[in-house]
Amino acid sequence: MNPMNIYELGFALDEVTLFLDTHPDHAEALEHYCRLKQQYAQAVKDYEMTCAPLTIDRVHNDNDWKWVKTPWPWEGGCLCGTMKSDCNTR
Repeated sequence: MNPMNIYELGFALDEVTLFLDTHPDHAEALEHYCRLKQQYAQAVKDYEMTCAPLTIDRVHNDNDWKWVKTPWPWEGGCLCGTMKSDCNTR
């Protein structure tokens, strides 16, 4: 799971939420919101099962502090290999 997909889904979810704030009875937008919400939750779950919790409030006994047990990006480590293939640090 690429974390960028999570950010893209989160952005889309925020945008449709803003639209629904001014158009609360728009059935198509509400359906789109429900689909995005499910996709976002699944993307976060998939990422956290493979890598580590994305935010501090998602740390539980079963996934503990994984990010401190692996190398940091500047030590040659990266989350799920995304930095090596998707990012250029220069």
